[in-house]
Amino acid sequence: MCLISVLSIFTSVLLPLFGLGLVANDLHPAIAWFDQMNSELKQLNHEAAQYAWEASTLPTQSSAATVEKIGQLTVRKAHWERTMCGRGEQHRDFNASLGRALQLLCRSWVNTDDEMRQMTELLGFMQTIYTGTQICVDKSYDACDGNQVLWERTHFKYPKFEENEVEDQKAKENQEAGKICLFGEPDMEQIMTKAKIHQFSKQSDCKINESDILKWAWHSWRMAVGPPIKQTYGKLIQLMNNGARRVGFQDAGDSWREELEMPNLRATVHRLWQEVKPLYQKFHALIRHHLRKRYPEIKEFDRLGLIPAHILGDMWSQNWETHAASIVPHEVDIEHNFKRMNWTGQQLVKRAEDFYSSTGLPMMTKQFWEKSVFERGANVTKCHGTAANMYEEGDFRMIVCAGSTTSDFYVVMHEMGHIMYYMLASDQPTIFQDGTNSAFQESIGDTIHLASMSPLHLTRLGLLNSSYLKPEVDNTLNSFDYALLMKTALVKIPALPFAYIMDRYRWDLFEGSANFEEDANRYFWYLLESEQGIKPSPNTDRTHLFDAAAKYHFPDNTPYVRYFLANILSFQLLEGLCRKSIYGSVDTPYQLPMPLHRCDLYGSKRVGRVLKKALAPGGSQHWTTVLKTLTGKEEISVDSMVRYFEPLTKYLDKIIKQQGIPVGW
Repeated sequence: MCLISVLSIFTSVLLPLFGLGLVANDLHPAIAWFDQMNSELKQLNHEAAQYAWEASTLPTQSSAATVEKIGQLTVRKAHWERTMCGRGEQHRDFNASLGRALQLLCRSWVNTDDEMRQMTELLGFMQTIYTGTQICVDKSYDACDGNQVLWERTHFKYPKFEENEVEDQKAKENQEAGKICLFGEPDMEQIMTKAKIHQFSKQSDCKINESDILKWAWHSWRMAVGPPIKQTYGKLIQLMNNGARRVGFQDAGDSWREELEMPNLRATVHRLWQEVKPLYQKFHALIRHHLRKRYPEIKEFDRLGLIPAHILGDMWSQNWETHAASIVPHEVDIEHNFKRMNWTGQQLVKRAEDFYSSTGLPMMTKQFWEKSVFERGANVTKCHGTAANMYEEGDFRMIVCAGSTTSDFYVVMHEMGHIMYYMLASDQPTIFQDGTNSAFQESIGDTIHLASMSPLHLTRLGLLNSSYLKPEVDNTLNSFDYALLMKTALVKIPALPFAYIMDRYRWDLFEGSANFEEDANRYFWYLLESEQGIKPSPNTDRTHLFDAAAKYHFPDNTPYVRYFLANILSFQLLEGLCRKSIYGSVDTPYQLPMPLHRCDLYGSKRVGRVLKKALAPGGSQHWTTVLKTLTGKEEISVDSMVRYFEPLTKYLDKIIKQQGIPVGW
C-alpha cells in the first residue's frame, strides 16, 4: 500500500485523531515535516530490511558484500535522522502524538561515520562467527571410544569472510572428507536436548557416557565462538557508549533501557525477579534432585549445590523441558505425538495461522507464503527464528528451520505473533509500525502459544485424546494437566533468570562496574551461579573464554530484558484475553471457571477484536495503554504467572516435603 499523504488527509483524519489544538497556519509546517519524515523513513526501513534478509539467506561470502551495504546505509540513515530531528525540533508546539513521533525518531545514538562503519563491521563479524562456525568430528569416531578420543578428533571450522579468500580446493576436500560438521543452531543444540546425541554411537551393545557427550557439545561451542567474539566486543562497547553519551545517555545500557519506556527499569526488573525467584528455586531443587539420580557419575554435584550447566537439556540452561516426562511421567507424550504427525515446516506454519485467524485476525499474505523460509536449506545461513517487516504492502516474512517438534511449534507461533503485530500496525505512519515497545512485540506470540497448548486445542490438533479433557482431581484437573503444566513450567520458569542475567551482565559491562578486559567471564559466571544456581562444566579456568557469546542474541547485539518482561506479560495477557473471551471484559471481577492453562481462545472473535484494538495503534500508544486494553491494568505483574502454575506448585510442595528435597543453593 502506498503511503497516503499525511497532509492530504489531515483535516479528515489526523485532526480528530491527534487532537491538535493549534491554528491551521501553525500546523502545516509540522504536518509537512511528519509527512516527509514517514515517507523517507519507510524507504530507509525497506532498504534495511532487504539487506538484513539477504544477510540471513545468502551464503557467507555473498553476505559479506551485504554487510558493506548495511554499513553504508547505517551512515546514511544516521545523517538523515540528525537532519530530520533538527527540523522536527523547530516545531516545539507539537501536540502529544507528533511529539511522540519526534521522541521515537530522535533517541538513536550519535556516532561518527567512522564509528558507524566500525560498528557495522564488528557486528557483521560477530554474527558471522555465530551463524557460520561449525564443530567438526571425524566420522570414524564412536562414542564407545570415550571422551578423550572425541576431543582429539574435534576441530572448529570457521566461515570465510571474503569472496577472495581462496583455499586450495584439494586441501579443503581432504580436510573435510570423513567429518561430521555441526552448526550451533540447530545441530549442537539438538545434541544438548539429546535429540541427536546417539549419532556418534555405532555399537548397539555399548552404553555411551551421555554426560561426556553433553559436556563436549556444551564446552566445544563456547570454545569455538567465545574467544573470537571477545576480541571484538570490547571495541564495540566503546563505540556504543560513545554514541549513547553524545545524546545524553550515561552509557549504551541506559539507552537500551530507555526504549522500553519504564521508569527505573532496573529496579522494576529486579523486583519482578525477586517475586518469582522462590517459584524458580522450587523447580531448581526438583531438577537437581532428579539429575543427581540420573548422573551419579558426576563428581562434586552436591544435593545443596549448583547444577552443572551441561546436563540441563539445553545449550544455554534456559529450557529444561527434556526432563519433564521423567519428573511427571504420563502415558501421553506430546513430544512423541508431534513427531508422529511428521508435519513439514510449512504445515506447522499453517496450523499456527489457523489459530490466529480463528479469532478474526488476518490470514498471512501471498508474499508471506512465497518469500518465507520454513526449513533449513542452501539459501539459509541464519537458522534462528526471525520475523521480518519489509515495509512494502503485504510483504511480511518468516525464517524458521522447523520440523515437527513442540519447540519448533513454539518458534513458529512466536514469530507469527511478531508478523501479526506488524500487519495490524501497518496502516500506521512508519514511525509507529514497530509496536509500542520490544517487550510487547515479544509477548504476543508467547501469549497465543500458551493458548494453543491448552488441552482442548491439543485435542483439535490430534495430539491428545479427548478423554484427557475430563477432570479427575478436584473436579477440574486430571493427570495429564500436571504433566502439561510441568512441561510448560520447565520452558518458562528457567528462562526468567537467564533473561534477567543476560542484560544485567551487559548493562554492567557498558557502565564499567564489571571490567571487560579482566573480569568478563568470571563476572558472567558469578551472576549465573548466584541467580540461576548453575555452574560451568568442565569446572576449569575460563578467564580466556567469553561464554555469554554462546547465545545468539549476544553477537546479534539484541537487548534481552525484553524477553524477561515478555515471559511475564504473556501470562498476564492470557488471563486478560481469557476473561474477554468468557465474560466480554478483560477486567471483570468474576473468577475464571477453569484453571488458566485450560483456557481456550481458539475461535474467540472477542479476543480478535481486543487484539486489533490494542495492536493496531502500534507505537503511537504508550505500552501502559496497550496493557490496560488487554488486561485492565497498567502495571506488569507476576500474579497471572503464579496463578497459571498454582496447581503444579501445590503438587511440587507435596513432593518436596515428602522427599525432604532441599531448596536453594
